[in-house]
Amino acid sequence: MLDYARQRAIQALKVYRRAVLVTSGPARVQVSEGPCAAIDLKLYLLVPQTSDHLFNLEYDPSITLLAANWVLKGTARIIPPNVLNLELGLFQVSEEEGCILVQVDPSQVQIRREQGWGNLETIEVISS
Repeated sequence: MLDYARQRAIQALKVYRRAVLVTSGPARVQVSEGPCAAIDLKLYLLVPQTSDHLFNLEYDPSITLLAANWVLKGTARIIPPNVLNLELGLFQVSEEEGCILVQVDPSQVQIRREQGWGNLETIEVISS
């Protein structure tokens, strides 16, 4: 990916601390808002342990995330608690209680216009 596009995607993603997660699968379409944090081009979400999102992710890891100025498409995976070696002091302790950490690897980031409708730019993220 071009350095400009990569930096633009990183810049857009790190601004927001909350996002709307959309999954689909055996539990049907699920939509909920929750805390998120970005490290480079990876996003991390806290999903309640009782959420049907986790059931859906077992069958289909494809997700969509929505924030005020961007839409992200990618794949998600549940991070086992014993693998939590990440420096994610980005979440408050109260938010972590009763939640599972989910890592999102983006495949596409659409940056929305600040005024009006539609996307300003679409960035295809190529995993290395």
